[in-house]
Amino acid sequence: MRPRWRTLAAWKKRPVAVRTRGSETASTADVALDAHVVSVGIWLFLAADAFYFAGWYFAFFYLRALNNNQAWIIQGLTRPNRGFGAVVLLLVVLSAASYYVASRAAGTRSRTWAVLAPVALVLGLAACLFQGYEMWHLGFSLTQGGYPSVFSGLTGSWIIHVAGAMVWLAGVVAQSRSGGDTVLRSGPAASFSGILLFLAGMGVISFILLYFVA
Repeated sequence: MRPRWRTLAAWKKRPVAVRTRGSETASTADVALDAHVVSVGIWLFLAADAFYFAGWYFAFFYLRALNNNQAWIIQGLTRPNRGFGAVVLLLVVLSAASYYVASRAAGTRSRTWAVLAPVALVLGLAACLFQGYEMWHLGFSLTQGGYPSVFSGLTGSWIIHVAGAMVWLAGVVAQSRSGGDTVLRSGPAASFSGILLFLAGMGVISFILLYFVA
């Protein structure tokens, strides 16, 4: 029988697995899978959201065509200011375009990302403020016909979408520091540009319908 002290010495010298920094880093396959899953999730969300806006567009054309008792736009109704609408739309489009360009460099320390990502956030927040001011000074109420109802509902829900996107974007920008989630998971951060581009597209369609077609 071996001496007990030799057994203890051998046990203390046995190899022990040590987690290194390299083993903690996600593999290339995991990073690609993460980016793919987030991309598919965003496309599914956008498809569902497109049906939401389609409901408002249907209400617009249906109530406009029906026009019971000439109540689509009553006589003397104050129309929304096209200038305000154009400013809000321009800010959202510029925000989406800025982030799209910045997202090509997501996860890097390039100046493109460092400048354009915060710019996109500032432009989006400015759009929310301008749209909030316009909604507060429309000059009509929801009960003054079909057009006021559709305008308030469609524009209000759209700007709420934009505001939610800005909250998300603020998190993305805040996590762009070294070791942050934006750096470690650049694929999902880049996919987020699809949401901003979608909202900009919905804004263009809504602007044309509400300010010109109506």
